[in-house]
Amino acid sequence: MIKKIIILSLFFSLNLYPHSVKDGDMQGAWKVIEAFINGEKQENADGLMVASEGFVSQNWTGSDGNKYFNYASYEVKNGVVNVEILNHTLDEYIGANFTHKPNFMGDKKSYVTTFTWAGVEYTHRYEKISCAYEKCARISDFR
Repeated sequence: MIKKIIILSLFFSLNLYPHSVKDGDMQGAWKVIEAFINGEKQENADGLMVASEGFVSQNWTGSDGNKYFNYASYEVKNGVVNVEILNHTLDEYIGANFTHKPNFMGDKKSYVTTFTWAGVEYTHRYEKISCAYEKCARISDFR
């Protein structure tokens, strides 16, 4: 009985108490599991992201069906990720800056983040690619 209570407490702490980003948390390969644009769930969430040592590369299919890519630098500071786009499929976005504030699960293997880009609100839930073969804490509904 005590063991069940401890496991249940651990489960709730992982799911109820997200953690803000710290240096090193963004490192690794990530997959978009869910995506919302202006609050509307997107049917085809297929983005991939690789982050390492302050740089990030992303590939995704837009809501228009086109494939997109960007390469950016990022800095984690005070629980916020500051991003500068260094290269992008669309030239007009090169040099753009934005910030987002990821909320990580307790195991640091998934997170939810919302940011505004060109007047559009994007919300994504990412999981580490390793979650395909290892147990990771999961958020089933973050809206």
